Amino acid sequence: MEPLTMTRSARRKFLTLTCAPMLALGLTAGVFPAATAASAATCPTRTAAGRAIDRTAVIAGSAADVPSTSRSVTHVGDACRSVAVGRAGVTKRDPVDLSAQPITVNGMGPLRMGMSRQAAERAIGARIPDGPGGPECRDLAAEGGPQNLSLRFSHGDDRLVAISVLSSTPASLATASGVHVGSTREDVLATYGDEVTSHQEDGGPEELVFAPRQAKFHGRVITFLMNDDGTVGSFMAGERHFTDSLPCGSD
Repeated sequence: MEPLTMTRSARRKFLTLTCAPMLALGLTAGVFPAATAASAATCPTRTAAGRAIDRTAVIAGSAADVPSTSRSVTHVGDACRSVAVGRAGVTKRDPVDLSAQPITVNGMGPLRMGMSRQAAERAIGARIPDGPGGPECRDLAAEGGPQNLSLRFSHGDDRLVAISVLSSTPASLATASGVHVGSTREDVLATYGDEVTSHQEDGGPEELVFAPRQAKFHGRVITFLMNDDGTVGSFMAGERHFTDSLPCGSD
């Protein structure tokens, strides 16, 4: 049982270490535990030498049963910049393989921060069943996975506010710049430079926060929760207020 005198930072570490494995198991089995750990578009990849390569993706629209539209999107870095809208697309999309989609402050593949859960389900071609949470948010999972990926929706207006990658995650779930669970502290700092700040409460794990400065990113961030050995244990992208490593309902 958690001691009554435990500080918030110690509670954060306790909940992160105990709840993340529970959620990972729940996401695999399709079960949603009461307390879970949690955090747009296809973005540039990098070569083995670290050179960024821009690429443009066509993303289908969100209509489920009627002809939809698609848009051409250009992305730069983990912050991602969208440009253009436009041409007719397919009528209905197959389920999206989210494990192949890089994560940015704006979202992941067709998942965009701020979209409703209903729109998110249409965008990925899979259900996102409801589950327990707290007064501000719920950490949910898309049917069919991938394992260890959690989608955080705000309570009330049911908006996507963060995307979280938990411990023991395959390296295919990574940021657009290739940072993933298991990357080192040096990897994070080298990738994001002076847009990264370090935060650590007494007794708690270090958090490295990538916060792109340009106003168009609306203050969204990627928070990397570090292990004691200096590697990334989990990370979460989205609205700053919702990228706290504490699971929904555990505050």
